[in-house]
Amino acid sequence: MRALVTTPSSPVSLFFVRRLKQMGYTVTAIDSHRRSFASYSNAVSKTIIAPSLRYDPHGFAQAVLDELKREDYDFYLPVLECSFLMSYYQDEIKQYTNMISMPYRTIVHAHNKDAMRTYAADANVRMPRTQAPQSLKEAFRMLETVEGPIVIKPPVACNAHGQKIVLDPKNALWEYGQLVKEQGMEKQLPIIQQYIKGSLISTVNLAVSGEIKGNVVFRALRTVPTSGGTSSYRETVSSPEAELFDARLIQHFNWTGFISFDYMEDAETGELYLIDCNPRIAPGAILGYFAGVDLVGAFIQLLQGKDISLLPKQEHGVRCKLQFLDLGWLVYNLIDAELSGQEKLRCIKTWAKREKSYNDIEDIHDLRPWFALWAFLLRNLGRLLGSDGGEIFLEHSLFEEETFERGFKESAATII
Repeated sequence: MRALVTTPSSPVSLFFVRRLKQMGYTVTAIDSHRRSFASYSNAVSKTIIAPSLRYDPHGFAQAVLDELKREDYDFYLPVLECSFLMSYYQDEIKQYTNMISMPYRTIVHAHNKDAMRTYAADANVRMPRTQAPQSLKEAFRMLETVEGPIVIKPPVACNAHGQKIVLDPKNALWEYGQLVKEQGMEKQLPIIQQYIKGSLISTVNLAVSGEIKGNVVFRALRTVPTSGGTSSYRETVSSPEAELFDARLIQHFNWTGFISFDYMEDAETGELYLIDCNPRIAPGAILGYFAGVDLVGAFIQLLQGKDISLLPKQEHGVRCKLQFLDLGWLVYNLIDAELSGQEKLRCIKTWAKREKSYNDIEDIHDLRPWFALWAFLLRNLGRLLGSDGGEIFLEHSLFEEETFERGFKESAATII
């Protein structure tokens, strides 16, 4: 049995290939660069370096299609944002192997934070107050009336990329203009969203025809960047409102496959506010496995054409840590000029606490990904400590809709 997996430069991809090996599959991995540490796993038998997903999406897609034409695979698994790109080609892919994906237009619609205002309202899901200006003049007019803290964010992004929290409304105009200039967002202006002070609650779901078959709900104990982004340390928790909102959204989309949501839990009221939708699997699936919810195993059964029943409920209080990113959390706090010495000492004590937790990457039976990752980190230490450190990991793993669709003739057979 053989499986093709793309973009293995992430912990969830490493988990995927290891899980596939446990299930008896021989795995081929495709990615855009040699820093893809999961490609070094003993669960991967063949590695292909493709053009950049971000800068040459057509070249990336062609590399995948060429491999599917050359070799026989039982199924194809695009992980993270390459799943957005490859959903466009799913009709052609299904001529060669099995693949499960929602239509391309449905995926990019779900991922768009401006569109979220509409579909969240239709699904009766709470969101922070959000405005989407159509021009800089309109944006500045909106910002002049802002009365409290806001978040300025691109309509399409991941891992808090390009996001700015503005606590003092007097600085909102200047911060907005700077972000537009620095990130080159003149054509796709950032949205302006109410800032909710609290903690991040995230979910990962596997659904079939709008029905949730299994899910994981967890709280981010630490994130990188610290203002909000990828959770470096997380814990499974009970959140009935998150499960309710997920069910409403998934039914609204009639979703099949993986889909993940982020909510801010208001520190004062405990109410949840939807802030992000990632129409793909997320690293919380690793935590879910340790908490008794095997989302990946169920998805493979679905790819095999089997009916899947409801998965068990997760065990609460299970923790999982991404070691290298959690070390980054500590370092970023220690070099933060705005934190006092006492606050930095508290960060050290918090980070140094030894609590029972699982690891996203480390495995005594598969050490090469760990060595490959740390070799890369040490070679790029200077840049990692800079303001754009996270970009090293995101650079070739992001899908940019505008880059893909520029000059591309859409086919009615694949675009819905």
